[in-house]
Amino acid sequence: MRTKMLIAVAVLSLIGLTVNPVPPARAAGIIRYVAPNGDDANPGTAAQPWKTLRAAVQKSRRPGPGDTVLIKAGTYVESPSWWIHVHGAADNPITFKAYGDGEVRITPSTVLPADGWVHVKDAIYKTELRAPATAVFHNEFPLVKPGREKHPIEAVEDLCPGSFFVSDKTLYVRLVDGSNPEDSVIRTAPSHVIVVDKSEHLIFEGLTLEYGFVGLKESRPSAGITLRNCTLRSLASHGVFTVPETVIEDCRFQKIGYAQTQCAVNSPWSKGLIVRHNVFEEVAGHAVRQYGDVEPPPPGVEIYGNVFRRPRPYVDGRSRDQYMADLSLWGRSQKTRVYNNVFHGEGKRPAIILSRSGNRVWNNTFVGCPTALTFDAQSRENWVQNNIFVNCARSFLAWPAGATPQTLDHNLYFSPTDTPRWESAGVTYASFGEYQKASGQERNSRYADPRLANGAEARLQPGSPAIDTGVALEDVTVDRDGTARPEGTAYDLGAYEFRPSRN
Repeated sequence: MRTKMLIAVAVLSLIGLTVNPVPPARAAGIIRYVAPNGDDANPGTAAQPWKTLRAAVQKSRRPGPGDTVLIKAGTYVESPSWWIHVHGAADNPITFKAYGDGEVRITPSTVLPADGWVHVKDAIYKTELRAPATAVFHNEFPLVKPGREKHPIEAVEDLCPGSFFVSDKTLYVRLVDGSNPEDSVIRTAPSHVIVVDKSEHLIFEGLTLEYGFVGLKESRPSAGITLRNCTLRSLASHGVFTVPETVIEDCRFQKIGYAQTQCAVNSPWSKGLIVRHNVFEEVAGHAVRQYGDVEPPPPGVEIYGNVFRRPRPYVDGRSRDQYMADLSLWGRSQKTRVYNNVFHGEGKRPAIILSRSGNRVWNNTFVGCPTALTFDAQSRENWVQNNIFVNCARSFLAWPAGATPQTLDHNLYFSPTDTPRWESAGVTYASFGEYQKASGQERNSRYADPRLANGAEARLQPGSPAIDTGVALEDVTVDRDGTARPEGTAYDLGAYEFRPSRN
């Protein structure tokens, strides 16, 4: 038999046909362990784990493609940052993963002694620092950092409520409620939680990144970073500063930033950006700010299956509460897709700003967003279809003159408590019929009660006019739960398909 196979291969080679060898099996990666009771002199095995995360990425122990570092429950203080310089492969990444025995908390921060505070004057207190303080936290929230524009704090006298100032090694704070900081938990952080440095194809899974300036940031060019099932909370600036081919999935972002430019996901790089099935809450700036340019062809940007809720105002020196939109899409990414998301504005937070062209806003549910969708004047050729808009007090749409052409259809609007408003070509209309006629759009859209179920998920109830009234859309083949679209005779509107057994 072996002789016959060799002859067959020889014959095929003689007649010019190629014989494709069976690819070698991918080698299983090495698994190493980190635990609070470990020792960095150990070999990093399950029985003898390392103690620090830094030990897992040292030159002599640096993981390679396919390797996994399992991290046991506990708090890991990596100061000034957990600096990572490793290289996985696209089909064989390096994984840093929670072991599964409890929360893995990673931070560069330290708690200041409660008995070290001295009253200066009014509501200002001071204490001496032992380490640099790039970020300062009052309980779970970041204090305002001195800045030249919106927060010009150049002396102790300039402190506003909820801010800090550092002079030499002395930290001055003025808390929002004017209280003595010795009655609170005050933390300082010198830098970011994780810094990736010329790293590629890494997965961070099941980790909590907290109390740093940025949760994850690039130092030198990196690519192919995935955050999966992580919690990013109590961060003074951004949650994630993306790199090319960043995937953020099943994560929770909480208490991010204090200023309008500080975002949960800040994306100067948009190539291959995927943000899916995350929860964003109490974010001062945008939940996702996408401004990097990607020339066609794709991969472009996909933002789907997320929930945006619990709006938090940003600070800019004025006393009134101000809120940024959840999504700000500035990038020329050619076909950014935003679908199957639920936006809970609570009457405070706008939902989406479209500053460029070619975006697809499909099958989303907007509840209580003062303005659900804003087109900038230079925005063109966006598609807005199969969405549900409820209770948008200012306007369902902010659509200035000149922002044409756009495509809007198969949407459902309703405002049970506020006067309904639409804007088209800079003119506001209080009647759907008037808006429909003036815009020349929305032929298959309606103004009717969508009959949403109570609760945060905004599912459809029986008899909803959103059932079976949508249009089939490219790439939207399931709903937020993963249920196939359509369940009935046509697509349902909003983030969820109606299923009697589930709804």
